[in-house]
Amino acid sequence: MMADNGFSHRLSTSPEAFQATMSSLLRPCRFGRKLGRDYRTEVFHARMPSLGLTFVRMGETARIGVDAHEDMTLLQIPLAGAFVSREPRGRDLVCRAGASAQLVNANAPIDLEFEPDTSMLILNLDRRQIDILGGKTRVDGFTHTSRLVTLDSGVGRAFFKLAVFATRELEIRKQGFFEGGLAEHLEDTLIASLEAALDIAAPVEGRTGAHTGGRIAIAPSIIRRAEAFMAESLTRPVKLTDIVAASGASARTLHRMFREVRGDTPLGVLKTMRLDAVHARLTSGKAGNGDVTRIATELGFNHMGLFAADYRSRFGLLPSDTIRLSRTH
Repeated sequence: MMADNGFSHRLSTSPEAFQATMSSLLRPCRFGRKLGRDYRTEVFHARMPSLGLTFVRMGETARIGVDAHEDMTLLQIPLAGAFVSREPRGRDLVCRAGASAQLVNANAPIDLEFEPDTSMLILNLDRRQIDILGGKTRVDGFTHTSRLVTLDSGVGRAFFKLAVFATRELEIRKQGFFEGGLAEHLEDTLIASLEAALDIAAPVEGRTGAHTGGRIAIAPSIIRRAEAFMAESLTRPVKLTDIVAASGASARTLHRMFREVRGDTPLGVLKTMRLDAVHARLTSGKAGNGDVTRIATELGFNHMGLFAADYRSRFGLLPSDTIRLSRTH
């Protein structure tokens, strides 16, 4: 249906077309009640580069029965509206845009009832991503127990906003989304922010804080190795797995240490280091307004709109203002 790193879009004008599309992408499904022949849904699907994304926009109220399928872990994020999730055991869970997402294991059947005009992003997580999230046992704690990931924390809201941005960017740019490394960076950032959101959402007694077992004692060396690697790689493409390998720690330990010691994720720290490097070049007195894009691109920023927003958030002014003020002084 699509290439590994491609984009597929389907506008379904009948329940049968929607069922065929979703069954080919993820799991066999069926509508729970008869719908009109003019019922319309929209589906698009992509990978970036190993994270599967499926976006669904429902045209009206709908109840869909999703059959058990092969073992896969899915995160269902309502981007607008809400849906009710029902399992055979009779437990109803309401998942509303901006408030929560749902982790499910596809080897169990589930019923979903959508409000009118609901849209949802489904992330298909592979083994590598599950490892970053803390491993299968930790993820199963959500898929089999709480099942809802609350997004009412700072990191939860950041994850939701990133999911919305990734969906809009993918929908607008389509195949161009995969050019220039943007999809790869967004995948790493999505998983890192989800990991932080899971840590906040987990029951207190289920967390394994870095202060237990003397783990905090190894934080400085882990962080120093990771940050030394990042400092040497500001102008090179860097994946999250590269930072993990350089640190000598597991992905889970690295994330936890960075959040406790730096108050940010490894990729967040890398972005800050790159912003500081851009700022240093722009304040050197040698840069002109026409150099901003070149300098930002050299330091790993592939989306100028996001770069400008991040720069202004950190320094309180736009890159062009920085150049103007540096010349004034």
